[in-house]
Amino acid sequence: MNIVVVGGGYAGMSCLMELARRLPDTRRILVDPGRYHLQQTRLHEALNHGLARYRIPFADLAQRYDFVHRRARPRLGPQALVEAARRRRLSVADGDIRFDVMVVAVGARPRPRPRQPGWLGLADLRQRDGRRYIQALAAMPGRPWVTVVGGGATGLQYLFELNDALRRAGARCRLRLVDGGERLLPGLPVAFHDYVVRRLRQSGIDYLRQTRFVDADARGLQIERADGRSRHLSSARNLMFAGLRGNPTMLQTNAAGQVLADAVPFERVFAAGDCSHYAGRGLNGASAQAAVRKGRHVAAAIERLIARRRLPVYGARELGFFLSMGTFDGIGWMGIRRGIVTGLPAFAVREAIEARYELFLAGIDTYQVL
Repeated sequence: MNIVVVGGGYAGMSCLMELARRLPDTRRILVDPGRYHLQQTRLHEALNHGLARYRIPFADLAQRYDFVHRRARPRLGPQALVEAARRRRLSVADGDIRFDVMVVAVGARPRPRPRQPGWLGLADLRQRDGRRYIQALAAMPGRPWVTVVGGGATGLQYLFELNDALRRAGARCRLRLVDGGERLLPGLPVAFHDYVVRRLRQSGIDYLRQTRFVDADARGLQIERADGRSRHLSSARNLMFAGLRGNPTMLQTNAAGQVLADAVPFERVFAAGDCSHYAGRGLNGASAQAAVRKGRHVAAAIERLIARRRLPVYGARELGFFLSMGTFDGIGWMGIRRGIVTGLPAFAVREAIEARYELFLAGIDTYQVL
């Protein structure tokens, strides 16, 4: 039996690892155009430590968990997915890949950044060594502005890590945050906003709230305030974190994780991770936590599908959330949202969470069976 997993991120890898445990006699194939699994929850730390530290070769993981890696970028639009489900064949450039069950775990794509010089987005930062970026900023004359657009979790983590890295490098850059919301992290308790704003102020970072990015040019960016007034901001370098979108679309699934087409599930095509939205009350956020748990859930569902048993219903709850805010700082909650921790304790908990995933990749099952 061939089980094909498309996408080697958190959801895809957790699914493959659980399949190796549950269904060791199957042939498991990872389809991903890259060479590495990227630990994206620590990607902002590459500004200080380099990118190689957070990359794990698929070749090493394939040997450890007994799967085959095919470097390919298949078409996964709605029509292509219907055709693949009908034929049980995934079309890639060098020939079809036959499957008995397929899991689509391609994640989500960052929204595009401006094409003007001096702009980078999350897709760029996944490919380049952040230390060189810091060196280039440190070498700039005067006190140039560096602007981060987007005050979501990713933008904030990069902003605080950038502040630390520039300070270590002796750079004289000034930092600003541009965000269109009335407050930061609106899906979280207001204490998160209050703490982050206080730390922005203490770090000397300008925070422009309720400020919408309009356009970019060679000298900076055009913004518009909530009252309709617009102005131009001078900025030498800019980082855009405008959120994520489907890859190529967001896949709707039933409560078992089977992909739906016109409200009818494909029996042998599942989805997991940021590219999927599950029916029911289970955790659906675009997070590594949800991706890992969806990947493991799908592996359990495939085991039951093969055994012709009733498929499990996904019902994972959010266990907590932690935001990194540079070295030895952060904010988060675990268990209950009212139990908020900040500063060094939050940093320590987050490090423990990251260590848990690293041990998981190394072969120690640090996650409960879901």
